[in-house]
Amino acid sequence: MRRQGTIARRALAALLAAGGWLALLATGGGCEVAIGDTVPAFQCVPAAGSCPTGQECNPDTHQCVATCVAGCGAGTQCDPQSNLCVPIDAGGPDVSVVDTGTGVDVAADTTMPPVDSGPPPDTSMAETTGPCRSTGCPCSGAAACDSGICADSLTVTASLYAAAGNQNFCTTACCTSADCAPGTVCFATGQGGDYCVNPAWLGRGTGLGAGGGGATCSLGRDCRSGLCDSSGKCADTCCSSSAASQCTGGETCRFQSFPGAASVDKNYSASCGSGGGANLDGSSCSGDFSCASNLCAQDPSLGFNDCHGVCRGASDCASGESCEYVLTSQTSTPTPVVATCFGSTGTLSAGSPCSPSMDQCTGFCDQNTNKCTDVCFTDADCTAVMTGWRCRPETVSVQGGGSYSVLACGT
Repeated sequence: MRRQGTIARRALAALLAAGGWLALLATGGGCEVAIGDTVPAFQCVPAAGSCPTGQECNPDTHQCVATCVAGCGAGTQCDPQSNLCVPIDAGGPDVSVVDTGTGVDVAADTTMPPVDSGPPPDTSMAETTGPCRSTGCPCSGAAACDSGICADSLTVTASLYAAAGNQNFCTTACCTSADCAPGTVCFATGQGGDYCVNPAWLGRGTGLGAGGGGATCSLGRDCRSGLCDSSGKCADTCCSSSAASQCTGGETCRFQSFPGAASVDKNYSASCGSGGGANLDGSSCSGDFSCASNLCAQDPSLGFNDCHGVCRGASDCASGESCEYVLTSQTSTPTPVVATCFGSTGTLSAGSPCSPSMDQCTGFCDQNTNKCTDVCFTDADCTAVMTGWRCRPETVSVQGGGSYSVLACGT
């Protein structure tokens, strides 16, 4: 097939891709005993022999009282601090009735000072974080990332991998930068996948705003993508020609070289842009310029050139088409791979067994699992296709040479 050149169609596939913390808290306490202000008429001296056998001199009241060892009489109770029997109304703690559920003395004199429970616990030192598992964190495999995607050089291109320090890192699939965690942006690889990355790796500012693709801007920090292009519009990725909300300010989702600030960020992919023709997906065309998607190519099922829309799944395409990855005729190295609508005669739904050499699926056939699947940009694209499926990358070989890592739905 031709796109003012050749476009090789690809039936692709998919790849499957949790720490904790512990806080230790301690509390302290104490109690006080109230002392009466009336001094008895007869007093003892706290010394050996000053009281009868079985009694001791209470140093606080200077009265002879029975020790707890001998037992306490009526109207008295044992003071656990002095081991002496003291009058119940003398303010000593009542240890005779205790709430066994809490260990709290429920018959204590309520006139006593409250127990000092100590200062509130310092949780700033008690709390610890587990291993880094979010976007940008180094990883050794998919299980090391919350997203289940550990990017290597094939996933995010060799250039971006080098900018990231030549190490694998956790990432998340995305359609636009709004799909990414705060502080990260959506990067178009131009090789069959868009991923959330650190904007600094792309030469973009790290101060991010709220403006979506096509929104008016003065500086990068006005945009969610961190990138304001030369026309004063926020530049951002997108994934569907039929989703008007992805691009604003009169721009549409179309194929073009991404207007990044650094060479690593200029891949041929889908992003918000202006210009182009009005012809929609499936309309006949004479060149890229006549299509809203900026992609005109021959579809063998039709026998003539027609416009091919940007898609994130079969639902974005016209009747009789499916969303597939195609290898374009762009002169970039490696050759760009994009997700676009193409004619299909398949009727098998996602998850059905299929043959990669035949057009049997409403989406496309995963050549590694031999099951029908679909293009994706986020997990939400996959749950709509098949319960329990997610969006993840898989590396496949392509006729004509080369291996590519593309995003597709699967388990």
